[in-house]
Amino acid sequence: MDVKVPYKNATNAGEAYDIAKAQITGDYVNKFQVKTDLTYDDAGKQIVASGKGFTLTLSFGDSACEVKLELGFLYKPLKGKILETIENKVKKHV
Repeated sequence: MDVKVPYKNATNAGEAYDIAKAQITGDYVNKFQVKTDLTYDDAGKQIVASGKGFTLTLSFGDSACEVKLELGFLYKPLKGKILETIENKVKKHV
C-alpha cells in the first residue's frame, strides 16, 4: 500500500466501491487518455487498472481506500505526483 485514504462521503466499503467504479468508468479514463485495462472484483471490493508501464490497485476496506501504484522504470520519478493526484481524486469522491 502506498496511500490510505479515509472515506468522507461513503459510509462503508460497498458504497465507496460503487462510487469509485462509477467515476472511473466515466470521466477519468477518458480524461487522461491512457490505454487502460480495468478489472473489477465486486466480491473483494477492488479495482485494478493496468496499462503500459503501470498497475494501479484500489482496495476498499471498512473505513478507507488503500491505493497501490506500481510503475515501470521510466515513470518512477513521477510516482509521488501521480499518487498525490489519485489521493485527491479519491478524497473528493469517496
